[in-house]
Amino acid sequence: MYEVNHMRTYAVADSRVIVNDAIWYPRIRDVVDNVIPYQWRVLNDCEPDAAPSHSIQNFRIAAGEAEGEFYGRPFQDSDIAKWLEAASFSLKYKDDPTLREQLRSTIDLIGRAQAEDGYLDTHYLLSKPDQKWKEITYGHELYCAGHMLEAAVAYTYATNDDAFMRIMEKYVDLISATFGREPGKIDGYPGHEEIELALMKAYELTGKEKYLRLAEYFILNRGVTDGFKNEENYHRMLKESKAYDPSYYQIHKPLLEQTTAEGHSVRAMYFYTGAAEVAMATENNALVSTLETLWRNVVDRRMYITGGLGSQSDGERFTIDYDLPNDTCYTE
Repeated sequence: MYEVNHMRTYAVADSRVIVNDAIWYPRIRDVVDNVIPYQWRVLNDCEPDAAPSHSIQNFRIAAGEAEGEFYGRPFQDSDIAKWLEAASFSLKYKDDPTLREQLRSTIDLIGRAQAEDGYLDTHYLLSKPDQKWKEITYGHELYCAGHMLEAAVAYTYATNDDAFMRIMEKYVDLISATFGREPGKIDGYPGHEEIELALMKAYELTGKEKYLRLAEYFILNRGVTDGFKNEENYHRMLKESKAYDPSYYQIHKPLLEQTTAEGHSVRAMYFYTGAAEVAMATENNALVSTLETLWRNVVDRRMYITGGLGSQSDGERFTIDYDLPNDTCYTE
């Protein structure tokens, strides 16, 4: 069992912090009482008017407990991960024994679906077992791993039960053995950033240096090596649209050389958030300075007054300074 440390950005997970104001509390209660139960029904394909999810079923098939094929997008697993995180946080507003059982049963299922070596992604376990780590451009393996790790951290904070973290630690160990500069490893970085900030949350929870070092490697290596630029998928997507240029993935330059926010805005903000955590933990002044420059560019020149980011729908991305149209804004 981990000794939970409520540090830095993740202090909000502390059960002593309760939002109880006139604006946000009613919305939080709506999420707790209505949205999370609705999402659970959707994930289990029990909501008649919702599009099929198959997310839980994918894990049942991967665990050998049901027959069928993978259904959904490459990032389908992240739907469950995001629900697990939100549901875990909700326990401090409504400690529901039914929800606790749903959380634990889902985590147990995820553990049964996990491969012996720690691998955990139903899209590749079921559909493309020979393509693991070979479609990093758009495969979302590390993205899904990041959201699942965030969920595990949230669940541990909420329940003080480390069952989920044990599953994810095994997966992170596999990722660490797969990626790196050592001979025989993939010297690269995620196609879609997310795992970087998740690794830092795991580091804050556990104090284990391996999480910090992997996050630091992914962040500082991005744009330094070719990474997934040699993949067929990378070149295919670039042919489909010029929006998928190197800046779309924030790999046009190493982070320490970047001065403007570029590319897919969601990816960028995941990336900068993880980098800020690494900068603080490692006291990397050069990284701090870079992130301050990017912060000023985002806030002063590329952000809507509402806080929305990403003005162009093609590539869901930043464009140029002060290009903030109201009628065609994307702002995911």
